[in-house]
Amino acid sequence: MVKRGTVICALAFVAVNLAPAIGAAQVEVKFADALPKTFSYYPGMLEFKKVVEERTKETLTVKLFTDGVLGDQKTLLESTKVGAVDISVVASQISQQLVPEHGIFGLPFVWLKDEDYLTFLQGPIAAELGRKMEAHGLKVLCIADGGVLAVLNSKRPVRNPDDMKGLKIRVPETVTITHTFRAWGAAPTPVAAAELYLALKQGVVDGQDNGFDAIAQAKYYEVQKYVTKIDYIQSGLMVLISADRWSRLGPAQQKALLDAAAETEAWASPMTNEGAAKSIEFLRKQGMEIVEPDLAPFKKLAAEALAKFDGDLWSTGLLEKVQAVR
Repeated sequence: MVKRGTVICALAFVAVNLAPAIGAAQVEVKFADALPKTFSYYPGMLEFKKVVEERTKETLTVKLFTDGVLGDQKTLLESTKVGAVDISVVASQISQQLVPEHGIFGLPFVWLKDEDYLTFLQGPIAAELGRKMEAHGLKVLCIADGGVLAVLNSKRPVRNPDDMKGLKIRVPETVTITHTFRAWGAAPTPVAAAELYLALKQGVVDGQDNGFDAIAQAKYYEVQKYVTKIDYIQSGLMVLISADRWSRLGPAQQKALLDAAAETEAWASPMTNEGAAKSIEFLRKQGMEIVEPDLAPFKKLAAEALAKFDGDLWSTGLLEKVQAVR
């Protein structure tokens, strides 16, 4: 099953002229994200706004911003860390820049089923990993399922690792993912998200990894032909709030944020599967060829490439504990 996670919490930037004791004051938060509102999680953002404002009787209001107007995910992470942005949501591929063990959230082929991943995200191991952000002045409001990714390119169908050899693939700049793609024979190439469409069009890179809704909404089908339904990683979405800002919110406002996170996740999750299925059908109509390969050779090479990180990027035995979550 392919799905892309719905953003279930908020990205918020509190106006700079608020009084310090904001627990008792009316607060407007700016709810922002790095991706366009045309993506499938935008209804979740609207639902989050609704729940927060209802629970706080509008003493905490939410203003929505999309399309990266407050920065990309890397910028949002750093801005939240220093308190310039109050709440942000970043993929585990980004948060692992602060906590390397967060790489465990997005290892290739660890979870056999989506429900296993959800069980992991809601369990004690994920909670413990989330608390490691506190050393960086950040509190995790929740960790959401960012969904699985496909690999697409403009050159040829990819049915096995040999077909990927030499392809310049834009992937997140994380050690685990870049090592995986190198093991498959590809050449991982960094490209800023905002520049990706043009880079694909001009042949700077041959392809990328992404979710089906992103492929459809960003119109990558205009510059890409082949999609391999590899479902190779899950991605945890870290919803982070500045520890300083959290401490200056009132108890009712804190509870409203946590409640809205949990309720919106439950409300929005079924929509992600529906959105992915619709996107796949849409992409086929646009002429994209969707390949469903034998995953065995991809899994073998990925496991060999990542084995050396056990006891390095994460503590010895952690991966086995994670894989035991079923």
